[in-house]
Amino acid sequence: MGPLFLEGWRVAPINGIAMIIGFYSTMILTLAGIIILFGCARKLGPKVSKLLIGLSSIVLFVFGMYQLWLGINNFVQG
Repeated sequence: MGPLFLEGWRVAPINGIAMIIGFYSTMILTLAGIIILFGCARKLGPKVSKLLIGLSSIVLFVFGMYQLWLGINNFVQG
């Protein structure tokens, strides 16, 4: 975030400030949405909670494997 902030700040200070505000607003709203989703899922029963946790685990695993694949390819190709 630092280099991106500095690049925006050099163009106009408002660009750097807007980038920081936009980034943290998006992160907070996304986390709030996830909390609300899992809170509502708890009311739907344990099966839905287990399904969401399982789905989250699968998505995280796939994303981790993708990142490892990119890292290994980047390392091998130089």
